Amino acid sequence: MNKSMLVGDFFTIEQITKNENEVEYLTKLNANHEIYKGHFPGDPICPGVCNVQTIRECAELQIGKKLRIESIAHCRFAALITPQNCPQLLISLSLEQKEDGNYLALANITSPNKETIYLEYKGEYSIE
Repeated sequence: MNKSMLVGDFFTIEQITKNENEVEYLTKLNANHEIYKGHFPGDPICPGVCNVQTIRECAELQIGKKLRIESIAHCRFAALITPQNCPQLLISLSLEQKEDGNYLALANITSPNKETIYLEYKGEYSIE
């Protein structure tokens, strides 16, 4: 599998918990990452595209294969993610393989205690 774009640099995975229908990834944002110097200087905000990529990279870890986003049916940004106010995030992800080999993904990005929802996501991936 090719090197991921964000995991290990933009964010790290501190813990993985496998439940019956989903896998939870406790992550930590790197507040010193270059992205925050431009988005936005003095008031860093995690770009939405990075949130979607984080979900994709967690899905790749879960199945052990490189994935391509085929479609995003639902992506609701409910609150801003900033490395200062929410340095730790919980990615809850369930994947279901379809008959055509693609994967349906349902994911949420929340605070570790699940009190704050930052992102709700539903999409489809294919294997690269």
